[in-house]
This record gives sequence, C-alpha cells and structure tokens, in this order.
Amino acid sequence: MRSPVVPFAFLLLLLLLLPLSAQDAGLRGAAPEPPLIQRLQPPDAAAAERVITVEAVAEVRVVPSRLRLVFGASAIGANLPAASAAARNLVEQTKARLVATGVEAGAVDVDFIAAVPVYAWQVEKQGGRSVLAEHRTGTRVQYDLHVAVADECASHAAIEAATATDGVDLLAVDYWSDDLDGKRVEAQQQALAAAQQKAKLLLSVFAEPPKPINVHESTRVWFPQQLYQTLPRVEDSAESWYERDLPRIAASRPLLVYYRGLFGDIDAGVATLPGRREIEVVSTVRLYFLAPERPAVVVGGVAR
Repeated sequence: MRSPVVPFAFLLLLLLLLPLSAQDAGLRGAAPEPPLIQRLQPPDAAAAERVITVEAVAEVRVVPSRLRLVFGASAIGANLPAASAAARNLVEQTKARLVATGVEAGAVDVDFIAAVPVYAWQVEKQGGRSVLAEHRTGTRVQYDLHVAVADECASHAAIEAATATDGVDLLAVDYWSDDLDGKRVEAQQQALAAAQQKAKLLLSVFAEPPKPINVHESTRVWFPQQLYQTLPRVEDSAESWYERDLPRIAASRPLLVYYRGLFGDIDAGVATLPGRREIEVVSTVRLYFLAPERPAVVVGGVAR
C-alpha cells in the first residue's frame, strides 16, 4: 500500500511554490497587457511563395512643449440666474488665482457646459404612509476652464491654485508638442532605414536580389494620457471579526493607476525605460518584394 505522505508532501510543496511563481504578476495585479504595437503575422503558404514582406518599426519620443489642464467649475443656486451668477463668480476667482501663479490670462479659455436641475429626496406623507419623494431644489451650472501651461512644473502650480476652493475640480490633463510633424518624418526615416537594413540581411539568401514592388507606411502618435494603465483591484478587505449589526466604514485606498509608457517590439528607437510623460511617435514601414521562385499565375490568359 502506497503511503499517503508523499502525495501530501508534494501537494504542500506545490501550494508553497504557487504564490512565489505568481508574485511578479501579482505585484502588477495580474493585469492583462495586450500589445500596443501590432507586428506583422507570418504569411500563409500561398502568399509566402509569391511575395516577401520585410517590416520594421521605429519609435521616437517627444518632450511635450505644452500641456492643457481642464477644470470644471460648478455652482448651485435656487434658480438659473442665481446658479449662473455664482458659477461665473467662481470662474473669475479661479482665473485670478491662475494668473497669480504665472498663467497668462489669454491662456485660459472658458467653455460653458451645462445648466441642470438639482433634486433632493424628502420624506413626506402620501396615501397615509411615509415615502421618499424627489423634489427640485435648485439648478447647477458648470463651466470648464481650459488652461495652457508650458510644462508639468507649471501644471502642478496651476492645479493647486485652481482647486484651492470648493466647486473646482481637475477633469483632464492633455499633452502636446509643436514639433510633431518633424518627429513623424524622423520616425518614418528611422523605420525605413531599419527595414532596408533588415531586407539587405534577409534577402542575401537569394542568388538574385528580389525585385521591390511596393512599400507601405503607417505612423501613429501616442500621447501620455493614452499610456496610463489601471490595474485590477484585488480583494484586500480586512478579515477580522466584526459585529453583524454595526455599519462598516471601509478604509480609503489609492487609485491603482500609473504611467506605464510604451512597451513594444521596436526595431529602431529609444532604448531607455519609459517613465517621464513623453509623446510617442511610432512608425511602421513594410517593404514588399517579388519572391524569385514564385509559381506562375495565369491572369486573362497571360502567365504572371
């Protein structure tokens, strides 16, 4: 009869090793990471015997030349005129605080967003019983302020100044560069050079150089706001005993959001770890060549 000690010991060892092997993924919340850069897939047999495709991807990082901060300023009043006046006053106060931090007055653009009714639940008697009924209590008016700043240092000062009072919230931070056109060309040049270098190496297996027949280029710009990642939240609530009838108040937890940057299969470009919020310009170039020993295909009675 086989002793049950060995299977039990093996099971215990396996349970101890599983957390260790999953530690790296667990630190990242086991988040799925689909590739941002889609590379060329292997061709099927019919395509491979007729056309040779050589692909290269290049990455160029661009330091943003300016940022746009978007703030929402809202106020509630008993009616539309009162709410509108309170919201405009809040906007003017916010603009004054921004200008005091060094933001130019012309760099603040005000955009009216909405005027919406405000409701509240009230206990009242209906049909001889107590009910909760909604009643309109006022109007809320919201304006957005679009603020242009030079860099992240200026953005931090502007955020602190604008949100120093209730009713003003930061909605978004966008990045831009005035040199994107030039950086697109730079990325395309690097991708083309990498594709040509790769083709020179790979096509050297043929006695006669294959004939180039086409070229395809695709360039995409990734802005920093597109390169943040949210990790899934794992169950980490307290497991200690608690009284069933007592209300539970959960502790606050940080947002599991961080700037991941661009990770991808790149042939040419930056070799340093992403960390700073930079604009990523990614260009893909594909060179197409006729396969030297391609089988003939009859089209319209003509062999090609």
